[in-house]
Amino acid sequence: MMYCCLDSFIDHPYSRKLNGIEAHLNNMAIDFSKLKILIVEDNQDIQQIIHDIIKVLNFGDVGLAKNGEDAYRLFKAEKHDIIITDWEMEPMNGLELIKTIRTDPESPNRFVPIIVVTGYAAPKRVMEARDAGMTEFVVKPFTAEHIIKRITHVINYPRDFVETKTYIGPNRRRHSDDDYFGPERRKR
Repeated sequence: MMYCCLDSFIDHPYSRKLNGIEAHLNNMAIDFSKLKILIVEDNQDIQQIIHDIIKVLNFGDVGLAKNGEDAYRLFKAEKHDIIITDWEMEPMNGLELIKTIRTDPESPNRFVPIIVVTGYAAPKRVMEARDAGMTEFVVKPFTAEHIIKRITHVINYPRDFVETKTYIGPNRRRHSDDDYFGPERRKR
């Protein structure tokens, strides 16, 4: 049986024993060593926890930033494949970072998967993050399994992107209802 992180994390309140996670990791057909991930978190302890989880996946490159401004500069330079960001940070928060990545003409990849990790789980906040263009959402406190599942989900099930005058980001509809023919149906 494997613990969710390394020695420095075992006694942390976020840690827990993960049943079957070792088998889950061994059965994944994803070569994370070719991918770059950026962790954006102003709390050093949480940043270290996420970093320890990411180390288990053997990402090729892990970037670290403490706020949205630093993250965007690093993202432009390193062109990460996935971003995990906190919401509340100064001087640029996670939602401002997402909007900048999605709309700035200098963004190296407006379609990069962005996972928001936050303690704010109210439906209004989830919708606000969705409307900013986030790809996935993880609520604190989280487990290693939550983070790993969201990362593998954005890789295995990439979402179509939508660009309108007021929104650019992943398609906010997670499923299609082919039986619906009402006035709100999307045109094909």
